[in-house]
Amino acid sequence: MTAFDDDTGTPLDERLRRSIALWRARRGMSARRFGVGALGIPGFVGLQARGRPLRVDTADRVLAFMGYPPLGPLLRAEVEAFLAVSGTKVSILGEEAVGNPSFVGRLRRGASPYLATFDRVRAWMAANATQEEIRAIRKRLTHLPDPFDGTWDAAGEPGVAGDVDERAEENHLNTREAAAWLGLSPKTLERYRVSGEGPDFHKFGVRVRYLLEDLEKWASARRWTSTSEERTDRRKKRR
Repeated sequence: MTAFDDDTGTPLDERLRRSIALWRARRGMSARRFGVGALGIPGFVGLQARGRPLRVDTADRVLAFMGYPPLGPLLRAEVEAFLAVSGTKVSILGEEAVGNPSFVGRLRRGASPYLATFDRVRAWMAANATQEEIRAIRKRLTHLPDPFDGTWDAAGEPGVAGDVDERAEENHLNTREAAAWLGLSPKTLERYRVSGEGPDFHKFGVRVRYLLEDLEKWASARRWTSTSEERTDRRKKRR
C-alpha cells in the first residue's frame, strides 16, 4: 500500500513487526532463530518489539530473508513520483516534511533513512497532493511490489528452512497467527471471542479464522496518543 492509497496510517515499523510475527507464527520459527538468520542478531525481534528504530536498508534485509520484495525501491519511487507530478521543489519537501532541505538529495545519493522518517514524508506528500495528482502518482507506482500487501507469504522464502502452514489462506489467519499479528497471546484472543472484546472472526465448522482487514480495523480503533486519552474513552464506554 503506497502513501497515496487509502490507508490506516499504521507506521512502517509496525507493519514490519506484524509481518515478522505472522511469518514466524506460520513457520513455528523462534525469535532467536529469526534474528540470527535475518541479521545475525539473536535479539532482533525483541529489540524491534521494544521500539528500536530501523533504517530502510535493514528492513530490506529482513524482508529478503522472508522472501518478500524490498521496501526501499517503493519508498524512493513514491518520493520521485510526487516530485515529478506535483512540481514541488526538493528542498521544500525536505524542509516541510522532515525539517531537512537536503533530504531528497541525500536519498538520491544512497542514504538510508529510518522508517519513521519515511512515515513523516509519506504523510506530508499525501496531505499536499491533489486528487488529480494522486491518481497520476498511483499510475507511476503500479509496477512496484508492496511487501506488506499480504500476497507474499504464501510464496515461501527461497533458501530459508521452514514449513509453510498450507491451511492458512492468503488473508485468513488461525487463532495463533492472528494473535501473533496483534502481539497478543492465543489465550487472550480466545478470551476476547467469549467476551466480545476482540476483532470480528469467522467460523467454518469448528475452525475459527480471522481476516487481516478485520484485525487491522480492530487494532486501528485502539490507537492512543496518551494513557489519559485511553482512560477517558474507557469511562465514556462505561456510562
